[in-house]
Amino acid sequence: MKVLMVGVGPKRVGGMWTVAENYITNEWFNQKVELSYVATSTNGSLLTRSLCMLWGYVQIFWKLLFAQIDIVHVHMAEKGSTFRKGKVAQWSKRFHKKVIIHLHAGPFMAWYATLTPIKQKKVREIFATADKVLVLGEYWKRELTAIIEPNKLEVLYNGVKCLDENPYSLQSKDIVFFGVLKKEKGIYDLIDAIEILEPNLAPDIKVRLCGTDLEGNIPKYIRDKNLQERIIMEGWVGSERKDQVLRNAMISVLPSYFEGLSMTVIEAMAYGVPVVTTNISTMGEVLGEKSILVQPGNSLELASVLRSFIEQNDLRSQYSKAGFLRVQNYFSSEKNIEKTYQLYCKL
Repeated sequence: MKVLMVGVGPKRVGGMWTVAENYITNEWFNQKVELSYVATSTNGSLLTRSLCMLWGYVQIFWKLLFAQIDIVHVHMAEKGSTFRKGKVAQWSKRFHKKVIIHLHAGPFMAWYATLTPIKQKKVREIFATADKVLVLGEYWKRELTAIIEPNKLEVLYNGVKCLDENPYSLQSKDIVFFGVLKKEKGIYDLIDAIEILEPNLAPDIKVRLCGTDLEGNIPKYIRDKNLQERIIMEGWVGSERKDQVLRNAMISVLPSYFEGLSMTVIEAMAYGVPVVTTNISTMGEVLGEKSILVQPGNSLELASVLRSFIEQNDLRSQYSKAGFLRVQNYFSSEKNIEKTYQLYCKL
Protein backbone atom coordinates (compact mmCIF):
# COMPACT_ATOMS: atom_id res chain seq x y z
CA MET A 1 0.00 0.00 0.00
CA LYS A 2 1.50 3.31 -1.10
CA VAL A 3 0.63 6.40 0.93
CA LEU A 4 1.44 10.02 0.14
CA MET A 5 1.33 12.13 3.30
CA VAL A 6 1.27 15.92 2.96
CA GLY A 7 1.93 18.31 5.83
CA VAL A 8 4.35 20.84 7.28
CA GLY A 9 8.14 20.75 7.39
CA PRO A 10 10.17 20.08 10.56
CA LYS A 11 10.89 23.79 11.01
CA ARG A 12 7.16 24.36 11.61
CA VAL A 13 7.42 23.25 15.23
CA GLY A 14 4.09 22.40 16.80
CA GLY A 15 1.43 19.75 17.08
CA MET A 16 0.97 19.04 13.36
CA TRP A 17 4.65 18.28 12.80
CA THR A 18 4.78 16.18 15.99
CA VAL A 19 1.92 14.02 14.71
CA ALA A 20 3.46 13.70 11.24
CA GLU A 21 6.85 12.81 12.72
CA ASN A 22 5.22 9.94 14.63
CA TYR A 23 4.16 8.41 11.31
CA ILE A 24 7.48 9.09 9.60
CA THR A 25 9.57 7.50 12.34
CA ASN A 26 7.36 4.57 13.40
CA GLU A 27 9.06 1.35 12.25
CA TRP A 28 5.91 -0.81 12.39
CA PHE A 29 3.91 1.68 10.30
CA ASN A 30 6.62 1.95 7.67
CA GLN A 31 6.76 -1.82 7.34
CA LYS A 32 3.02 -1.88 6.68
CA VAL A 33 2.88 0.98 4.16
CA GLU A 34 5.24 2.56 1.66
CA LEU A 35 5.15 6.13 2.95
CA SER A 36 6.18 9.28 1.08
CA TYR A 37 6.08 12.58 2.98
CA VAL A 38 5.92 15.98 1.28
CA ALA A 39 5.92 19.33 3.07
CA THR A 40 4.09 22.28 1.52
CA SER A 41 4.82 24.81 4.28
CA THR A 42 7.74 25.85 6.44
CA ASN A 43 8.96 28.79 8.51
CA GLY A 44 10.99 31.68 7.12
CA SER A 45 10.63 34.55 4.70
CA LEU A 46 7.79 34.86 2.19
CA LEU A 47 10.18 33.68 -0.52
CA THR A 48 11.24 30.62 1.53
CA ARG A 49 7.63 29.71 2.28
CA SER A 50 6.55 30.20 -1.34
CA LEU A 51 9.40 28.04 -2.67
CA CYS A 52 8.53 25.29 -0.18
CA MET A 53 4.91 25.33 -1.33
CA LEU A 54 5.81 25.28 -5.04
CA TRP A 55 8.40 22.54 -4.65
CA GLY A 56 5.90 20.56 -2.59
CA TYR A 57 3.30 20.88 -5.35
CA VAL A 58 5.83 19.69 -7.95
CA GLN A 59 6.65 16.60 -5.88
CA ILE A 60 2.96 15.86 -5.29
CA PHE A 61 2.10 16.06 -8.99
CA TRP A 62 5.01 13.79 -9.86
CA LYS A 63 3.96 11.21 -7.29
CA LEU A 64 0.32 11.34 -8.36
CA LEU A 65 1.37 10.79 -11.97
CA PHE A 66 4.06 8.15 -11.61
CA ALA A 67 4.27 6.68 -8.08
CA GLN A 68 1.06 4.59 -8.12
CA ILE A 69 -0.16 6.17 -4.87
CA ASP A 70 -3.16 4.47 -3.22
CA ILE A 71 -4.03 6.95 -0.44
CA VAL A 72 -3.29 10.65 0.03
CA HIS A 73 -3.27 11.67 3.71
CA VAL A 74 -3.40 15.48 4.06
CA HIS A 75 -2.66 17.24 7.36
CA MET A 76 -4.63 20.49 7.45
CA ALA A 77 -5.31 23.49 9.70
CA GLU A 78 -7.40 26.63 9.19
CA LYS A 79 -6.80 29.79 7.09
CA GLY A 80 -4.18 29.42 4.34
CA SER A 81 -3.57 25.80 5.24
CA THR A 82 -7.14 24.88 4.29
CA PHE A 83 -6.86 26.31 0.80
CA ARG A 84 -3.23 25.25 0.27
CA LYS A 85 -3.84 21.64 1.32
CA GLY A 86 -7.34 21.72 -0.18
CA LYS A 87 -5.78 21.97 -3.64
CA VAL A 88 -3.83 18.79 -2.90
CA ALA A 89 -7.01 16.97 -1.84
CA GLN A 90 -8.87 18.07 -4.96
CA TRP A 91 -5.99 17.19 -7.31
CA SER A 92 -5.67 13.78 -5.67
CA LYS A 93 -9.35 13.04 -6.22
CA ARG A 94 -9.01 13.90 -9.91
CA PHE A 95 -6.30 11.24 -10.05
CA HIS A 96 -8.83 8.81 -8.48
CA LYS A 97 -6.94 8.42 -5.19
CA LYS A 98 -8.48 7.79 -1.80
CA VAL A 99 -8.20 11.03 0.19
CA ILE A 100 -7.98 11.53 3.95
CA ILE A 101 -8.04 15.05 5.40
CA HIS A 102 -6.56 15.13 8.91
CA LEU A 103 -7.85 18.33 10.51
CA HIS A 104 -5.68 19.77 13.31
CA ALA A 105 -7.21 23.25 13.61
CA GLY A 106 -8.46 24.60 16.93
CA PRO A 107 -10.51 27.68 15.98
CA PHE A 108 -11.64 26.18 12.66
CA MET A 109 -15.37 26.88 12.90
CA ALA A 110 -14.76 30.35 14.33
CA TRP A 111 -12.53 31.07 11.33
CA TYR A 112 -15.06 29.53 8.92
CA ALA A 113 -17.76 31.86 10.26
CA THR A 114 -15.68 34.90 9.22
CA LEU A 115 -15.50 33.82 5.56
CA THR A 116 -17.63 35.14 2.73
CA PRO A 117 -20.33 32.78 1.39
CA ILE A 118 -18.18 32.10 -1.69
CA LYS A 119 -15.17 31.05 0.41
CA GLN A 120 -17.36 29.01 2.74
CA LYS A 121 -18.65 27.12 -0.31
CA LYS A 122 -15.06 26.51 -1.40
CA VAL A 123 -14.21 25.09 2.03
CA ARG A 124 -17.21 22.74 1.92
CA GLU A 125 -16.18 21.60 -1.57
CA ILE A 126 -12.68 20.78 -0.28
CA PHE A 127 -14.06 18.53 2.45
CA ALA A 128 -16.53 16.97 0.02
CA THR A 129 -13.56 15.56 -1.94
CA ALA A 130 -12.35 13.56 1.09
CA ASP A 131 -13.25 9.93 1.69
CA LYS A 132 -12.61 10.48 5.40
CA VAL A 133 -12.01 13.54 7.57
CA LEU A 134 -10.06 12.80 10.74
CA VAL A 135 -10.83 15.10 13.68
CA LEU A 136 -9.16 15.34 17.07
CA GLY A 137 -12.09 14.54 19.35
CA GLU A 138 -15.82 14.00 19.75
CA TYR A 139 -16.22 17.73 20.35
CA TRP A 140 -14.89 18.53 16.87
CA LYS A 141 -16.93 15.75 15.31
CA ARG A 142 -20.10 17.39 16.63
CA GLU A 143 -18.96 20.86 15.55
CA LEU A 144 -17.99 19.90 12.01
CA THR A 145 -21.21 18.09 11.12
CA ALA A 146 -22.44 21.59 10.24
CA ILE A 147 -20.28 21.56 7.09
CA ILE A 148 -19.12 17.95 6.59
CA GLU A 149 -21.19 14.81 6.02
CA PRO A 150 -21.30 12.96 9.38
CA ASN A 151 -20.43 9.61 7.79
CA LYS A 152 -17.10 11.05 6.63
CA LEU A 153 -16.02 12.14 10.10
CA GLU A 154 -13.79 9.91 12.21
CA VAL A 155 -12.21 10.68 15.59
CA LEU A 156 -8.47 10.08 15.77
CA TYR A 157 -6.74 11.37 18.89
CA ASN A 158 -3.19 12.64 18.72
CA GLY A 159 -0.71 10.14 20.06
CA VAL A 160 2.56 10.37 21.98
CA LYS A 161 5.25 7.87 22.90
CA CYS A 162 4.54 6.36 26.32
CA LEU A 163 7.10 5.59 29.00
CA ASP A 164 7.10 2.23 30.76
CA GLU A 165 6.89 3.81 34.22
CA ASN A 166 5.57 7.11 35.57
CA PRO A 167 8.64 9.31 36.18
CA TYR A 168 6.80 12.03 38.13
CA SER A 169 8.40 13.22 41.36
CA LEU A 170 6.60 15.05 44.15
CA GLN A 171 9.90 16.84 44.81
CA SER A 172 9.77 18.68 41.46
CA LYS A 173 9.50 22.46 41.70
CA ASP A 174 8.98 23.75 38.15
CA ILE A 175 5.73 25.09 36.69
CA VAL A 176 6.04 24.65 32.92
CA PHE A 177 4.33 26.09 29.86
CA PHE A 178 4.79 24.63 26.37
CA GLY A 179 3.54 26.50 23.32
CA VAL A 180 3.91 29.63 21.26
CA LEU A 181 4.11 32.62 23.59
CA LYS A 182 1.10 34.62 22.42
CA LYS A 183 -2.17 35.90 23.82
CA GLU A 184 -4.28 33.11 22.32
CA LYS A 185 -2.28 30.57 24.33
CA GLY A 186 -3.07 32.44 27.55
CA ILE A 187 0.53 33.38 28.27
CA TYR A 188 -0.35 36.78 29.73
CA ASP A 189 -2.99 35.15 31.95
CA LEU A 190 -0.35 32.76 33.28
CA ILE A 191 2.07 35.59 34.07
CA ASP A 192 -0.75 37.50 35.79
CA ALA A 193 -1.58 34.42 37.86
CA ILE A 194 2.06 34.03 38.91
CA GLU A 195 2.09 37.70 39.96
CA ILE A 196 -0.88 36.94 42.24
CA LEU A 197 0.90 33.93 43.74
CA GLU A 198 4.36 35.52 43.96
CA PRO A 199 4.26 36.72 47.61
CA ASN A 200 3.59 33.18 48.84
CA LEU A 201 5.77 31.13 46.48
CA ALA A 202 8.91 29.44 47.77
CA PRO A 203 12.10 30.79 46.14
CA ASP A 204 12.95 27.44 44.51
CA ILE A 205 9.69 27.29 42.49
CA LYS A 206 10.41 28.43 38.94
CA VAL A 207 8.14 28.99 35.94
CA ARG A 208 9.64 27.82 32.65
CA LEU A 209 8.15 29.18 29.42
CA CYS A 210 9.06 26.80 26.59
CA GLY A 211 8.19 28.29 23.23
CA THR A 212 8.85 31.02 20.71
CA ASP A 213 7.93 34.59 21.68
CA LEU A 214 6.16 35.58 18.46
CA GLU A 215 4.90 38.94 19.71
CA GLY A 216 8.19 39.97 21.35
CA ASN A 217 6.46 41.50 24.37
CA ILE A 218 6.91 38.78 26.97
CA PRO A 219 10.30 39.80 28.48
CA LYS A 220 9.06 43.36 29.09
CA TYR A 221 5.78 42.06 30.53
CA ILE A 222 7.74 39.87 32.95
CA ARG A 223 10.03 42.78 33.96
CA ASP A 224 7.06 45.09 34.48
CA LYS A 225 5.66 42.53 36.95
CA ASN A 226 9.10 42.21 38.60
CA LEU A 227 9.04 38.45 37.96
CA GLN A 228 12.34 38.05 36.12
CA GLU A 229 13.80 35.95 38.98
CA ARG A 230 10.73 33.71 38.99
CA ILE A 231 9.98 33.22 35.28
CA ILE A 232 12.57 31.71 32.94
CA MET A 233 12.20 31.96 29.16
CA GLU A 234 13.56 28.72 27.73
CA GLY A 235 12.74 29.45 24.09
CA TRP A 236 11.61 26.62 21.86
CA VAL A 237 12.98 23.36 23.26
CA GLY A 238 14.01 20.28 21.32
CA SER A 239 13.13 16.73 22.30
CA GLU A 240 16.12 16.22 24.63
CA ARG A 241 15.55 19.44 26.55
CA LYS A 242 11.78 18.84 26.61
CA ASP A 243 12.42 15.47 28.26
CA GLN A 244 14.54 17.18 30.95
CA VAL A 245 11.96 19.92 31.56
CA LEU A 246 9.07 17.45 31.89
CA ARG A 247 11.01 15.18 34.24
CA ASN A 248 11.53 18.18 36.56
CA ALA A 249 8.02 19.60 36.23
CA MET A 250 5.63 19.95 39.15
CA ILE A 251 2.70 21.26 37.07
CA SER A 252 2.12 21.87 33.36
CA VAL A 253 -0.07 24.86 32.50
CA LEU A 254 -1.80 25.72 29.22
CA PRO A 255 -4.44 28.47 29.74
CA SER A 256 -5.26 28.53 26.02
CA TYR A 257 -8.22 30.18 24.29
CA PHE A 258 -8.24 27.82 21.27
CA GLU A 259 -6.97 24.26 20.80
CA GLY A 260 -7.69 21.38 18.46
CA LEU A 261 -6.21 18.64 20.61
CA SER A 262 -3.20 19.88 22.53
CA MET A 263 -0.09 17.76 22.08
CA THR A 264 1.59 19.61 24.95
CA VAL A 265 -1.16 18.54 27.36
CA ILE A 266 -0.91 14.90 26.26
CA GLU A 267 2.90 14.98 26.43
CA ALA A 268 2.79 16.32 29.99
CA MET A 269 0.32 13.59 31.01
CA ALA A 270 2.66 11.01 29.45
CA TYR A 271 5.27 12.09 32.01
CA GLY A 272 2.72 11.98 34.82
CA VAL A 273 2.76 15.78 35.18
CA PRO A 274 -0.56 17.19 36.49
CA VAL A 275 -2.10 19.55 33.93
CA VAL A 276 -3.97 22.80 34.52
CA THR A 277 -5.78 24.04 31.41
CA THR A 278 -8.98 25.72 30.21
CA ASN A 279 -12.49 24.41 29.61
CA ILE A 280 -12.33 24.67 25.82
CA SER A 281 -12.91 22.23 22.94
CA THR A 282 -11.46 18.78 23.74
CA MET A 283 -9.58 19.61 26.97
CA GLY A 284 -12.08 17.87 29.24
CA GLU A 285 -12.26 14.96 26.80
CA VAL A 286 -8.47 14.55 26.99
CA LEU A 287 -8.11 14.84 30.76
CA GLY A 288 -11.17 12.74 31.62
CA GLU A 289 -12.63 12.67 35.10
CA LYS A 290 -9.43 13.91 36.71
CA SER A 291 -9.53 17.43 35.31
CA ILE A 292 -9.66 20.87 36.81
CA LEU A 293 -10.55 23.30 34.04
CA VAL A 294 -10.53 27.09 34.32
CA GLN A 295 -12.19 29.80 32.27
CA PRO A 296 -9.95 31.28 29.55
CA GLY A 297 -8.75 34.73 30.55
CA ASN A 298 -9.49 34.28 34.26
CA SER A 299 -6.10 34.74 35.93
CA LEU A 300 -7.63 34.78 39.44
CA GLU A 301 -9.19 31.35 38.94
CA LEU A 302 -5.97 30.10 37.37
CA ALA A 303 -3.94 31.32 40.37
CA SER A 304 -6.35 29.60 42.77
CA VAL A 305 -6.06 26.24 41.00
CA LEU A 306 -2.27 26.50 40.79
CA ARG A 307 -2.13 27.27 44.50
CA SER A 308 -4.12 24.10 45.26
CA PHE A 309 -1.71 21.94 43.28
CA ILE A 310 1.38 23.61 44.74
CA GLU A 311 0.20 23.17 48.32
CA GLN A 312 -1.26 19.64 48.12
CA ASN A 313 1.09 16.75 47.41
CA ASP A 314 -1.77 14.24 47.54
CA LEU A 315 -3.70 16.14 44.88
CA ARG A 316 -0.69 16.20 42.55
CA SER A 317 -0.08 12.50 43.14
CA GLN A 318 -3.69 11.57 42.27
CA TYR A 319 -3.68 13.62 39.06
CA SER A 320 -0.25 12.32 38.08
CA LYS A 321 -1.34 8.67 38.29
CA ALA A 322 -4.67 9.30 36.53
CA GLY A 323 -3.11 11.28 33.67
CA PHE A 324 -0.31 8.79 33.08
CA LEU A 325 -2.76 5.88 32.89
CA ARG A 326 -5.15 7.79 30.62
CA VAL A 327 -2.44 8.54 28.06
CA GLN A 328 -1.43 4.88 27.93
CA ASN A 329 -5.05 3.80 27.39
CA TYR A 330 -6.17 6.43 24.88
CA PHE A 331 -3.36 8.58 23.52
CA SER A 332 -0.35 6.39 22.79
CA SER A 333 1.24 6.88 19.37
CA GLU A 334 1.02 3.11 18.84
CA LYS A 335 -2.78 3.12 19.20
CA ASN A 336 -3.01 6.20 16.98
CA ILE A 337 -0.93 4.63 14.23
CA GLU A 338 -2.70 1.26 14.41
CA LYS A 339 -6.07 2.98 14.00
CA THR A 340 -4.73 4.97 11.03
CA TYR A 341 -3.52 1.78 9.35
CA GLN A 342 -6.88 0.08 9.94
CA LEU A 343 -8.58 3.05 8.27
CA TYR A 344 -6.20 2.80 5.30
CA CYS A 345 -7.12 -0.88 4.92
CA LYS A 346 -10.86 -0.11 4.95
CA LEU A 347 -10.41 2.53 2.24
